[in-house]
Amino acid sequence: MPAVHPKHTLFAIAALTLLLAAIDQLYRLLHLQVDLVRASLVGITALVALGAFSRLRGGWLPVLPGALAVFASALLSVLLIEAGALVSRSPASAAVHVGILAAAFVAFDRGRPDSPNESSNGG
Repeated sequence: MPAVHPKHTLFAIAALTLLLAAIDQLYRLLHLQVDLVRASLVGITALVALGAFSRLRGGWLPVLPGALAVFASALLSVLLIEAGALVSRSPASAAVHVGILAAAFVAFDRGRPDSPNESSNGG
C-alpha cells in the first residue's frame, strides 16, 4: 500500500487521534494504572483496530505506521508522566499525545519503502 499522500496526512493524524482517545478511554476502565503495560495494550489494540478497519474500508490509512504512531504516543507519554514531566489527564498531556502521534506518524509513514518521499532509484 502506498504511503499516505501529504494532503491526507492531517486527516490520518486526526483519525489516529480519535482512535487513540477511544482506546485510552477503554483502558482507563480496564487498566487503571498509567504504565508501560497500558501503553503496550494501547499499541496492540491500535494495531488490531487499524487492521480490522483496513479490511472493512479499503485501507486508506496505513496500518503499521498508524499503530506504531499510537504506540509511540502512549509509550512516550507514560515515560514523561513517570518522570514527573507531565500530568496525566491534563490539557498539556492531550497536546503532548497529539504532538508525539503526529511526529511519529509522519516519521513512520515516510520511512516506509513505498513512500512517495523515498527515491525509487535506491538513493
